[in-house]
Amino acid sequence: MKTLVFALLLIVSIVHAEQKKTHLQLPYAKAIALLEGIRGDAIILGEGKTEVYVFVDPLCPHSRKFIRMVSQNAQMLAKYRYYVYLYSIPRLKSERTVSAIFASKAPAQMLMKVMVGAERHAADVTAPTQKRVDEIEAVARAMDVYKRPYLMVALRP
Repeated sequence: MKTLVFALLLIVSIVHAEQKKTHLQLPYAKAIALLEGIRGDAIILGEGKTEVYVFVDPLCPHSRKFIRMVSQNAQMLAKYRYYVYLYSIPRLKSERTVSAIFASKAPAQMLMKVMVGAERHAADVTAPTQKRVDEIEAVARAMDVYKRPYLMVALRP
């Protein structure tokens, strides 16, 4: 299982590799502290003990592949708890889709419909939704999240 997660992280890193750009690497403790601050904004998948923080765009094909793989693997859902944060890629214009997911009575189910079922949903951005999006975006910018999916595993003793 560790090999599968490592291989996935390696593939995602290779696919999204960029040249001549330097990215800020926030110290681990600071990144975890920031993520803890937006834990309530996450859509949670899985019930495992190991926490994985994931930034995705619901219209990003790579994010969709990742969510599809995770959601269809009972063993991964049993071992890991994924805190999924919706963080739009500007060129994909997914803001209305993000709003539809957050506005849903069951955001995890709506996330699956959009990202796995490829259903199209859109909603106008409301003040509570925008607040949630802004909180996630502030943390993502502080952590220099520059690709989707962006994963970070919590290392707990």
